[in-house]
Amino acid sequence: MAACADGPIVCVSYLALAELWSVPLFPVANHGAEVRATEQSIAADGPMAAAVLAALDAPTTLVGNDIGDDEDGRIVRTWLRRRNVTTTAMSDPGVVTPWIVVIADQHHTRTWFAHLPGVVEQLAAVDLSPIATASFVYVDAYQLIETAAVRVIETARAAQVPVLVNLGGSPLSDGIRSAAAGYEKLLVQTNVDDRAHTEAFTVARSLLAGTAAAWVVVTAGAYGAVAVSPTDEVAVPAFPVAVRHTHCAGAAFSGGLLYGLREGWSMASSMVLGSASGALRCARHHSAPLPTLAELEAVVAGGGLQRQQSRHAS
Repeated sequence: MAACADGPIVCVSYLALAELWSVPLFPVANHGAEVRATEQSIAADGPMAAAVLAALDAPTTLVGNDIGDDEDGRIVRTWLRRRNVTTTAMSDPGVVTPWIVVIADQHHTRTWFAHLPGVVEQLAAVDLSPIATASFVYVDAYQLIETAAVRVIETARAAQVPVLVNLGGSPLSDGIRSAAAGYEKLLVQTNVDDRAHTEAFTVARSLLAGTAAAWVVVTAGAYGAVAVSPTDEVAVPAFPVAVRHTHCAGAAFSGGLLYGLREGWSMASSMVLGSASGALRCARHHSAPLPTLAELEAVVAGGGLQRQQSRHAS
């Protein structure tokens, strides 16, 4: 599917510092909960997907909003530099670095609070020229940044570059549907909660009908992931690990998936790598290095690949 096979994968999303809080259980309204641990990471999914790809030695460019020359901005810049992420985002003394607080309990249920001053406006006008020489484009299509996502899809489509649109659980809006409908190089990714894993294929088929995408991929946490195309359906398992957290697990999956597709692998094989990437992301501390290709291949070789299922759609 790649338009420029040697070009970078361009990831477009908002860029922010993420503070991760761990609580035993979420409190009821008007009550509180003990914060047992705090850690720092990065948001949104696009920056994490770019970091995953960089760890796999895939050429990658992150296109995002500028960050401040404040303490939060220095943390974000250091995080990207240590993970060899190339980005068009600049440090601007006149900008307040966006931040998001993600709170998770012992059941890995999450909620978040985002402070993104000026981000929507910046992303709506960001320079998208790197797309012209890209092999793939990844874009987060959250409702908050829908206007920017529509522009990215339209730019990728005009350049005939394959694009993975990550809905991140958001519904398929009319704007995204209109920009993406009928594009033969379109992939759509979203997720369902573990408790709704039996609905993954139903969700995928519905999105396929609504977009006529080449593939729709739906991740389902511990229950793996599924994908549907107009002619095929694929299911791959999750790799069992001791889960430390689930922050950006979907982005880690996306990184592995895109690596495989850029290399010309089948959808099934690319999803298996994505599953291994998501598993190691959940098993490792936030400050740990992201996995290399050799590490992911070792996970795949250790089990799970033989359980891969593929069937012709009826």
